[in-house]
Amino acid sequence: MPQSSRFRLPLLYADDVHFPCTELRLPLPEALITDLLLRPADERWLGVVLARGAADSPVLSPAGTVCRLVEIDSDEEGRALLVGVDRFAMVAAPAVDPYPQALVQLMPEPPLDESSPLLRALRRDLAERLFEAREALGGALPLERDALVRLRDAPFEELVNHAAAALDVPPLRKVELLTLPLPDRAVEVTGILKSRTKLCELLRPYRHLARAHERN
Repeated sequence: MPQSSRFRLPLLYADDVHFPCTELRLPLPEALITDLLLRPADERWLGVVLARGAADSPVLSPAGTVCRLVEIDSDEEGRALLVGVDRFAMVAAPAVDPYPQALVQLMPEPPLDESSPLLRALRRDLAERLFEAREALGGALPLERDALVRLRDAPFEELVNHAAAALDVPPLRKVELLTLPLPDRAVEVTGILKSRTKLCELLRPYRHLARAHERN
């Protein structure tokens, strides 16, 4: 990462919110790919930020995620594998030539003691809710059981952010989650999973009515 907490960062506009400690593949503009590949491998940083509205005048979320470029796919779309590293807030509106770039301020997570009773309780509760939600929601929660098993023992930040990224909530809600400190994010994500699981259980007795309607 840059030595300063405030620096200029190339931006990639996306239709969803990306979180630190997670991966995604997105197409990059050719000019941005060229500039990134000219840099040393450990300096290939860009920011992913939620953009809504018209392509020529998008409304940008105030916060996003600093990502590291890992590799470029060998296809014609210029898709890139990105890994989220840290959160940022935009300080000023971006310039757009030859691609969006903005002055940003890092939003580092506060130091955490993973052995503290609070974090251990938050981890346990979130992991349990993830397994319950997977059973109740099935494919609506895009985390396979093997991934849940791995996340259960992963660093707390990785567990929380993978869970947040997997939620089927509006993008602006995900922006809210991204801006919260990690313990608060864990509490919010756990609550959303709990509510979704409870709703699914309440609706389960009526699923046969929906299937019968589809057959008619």
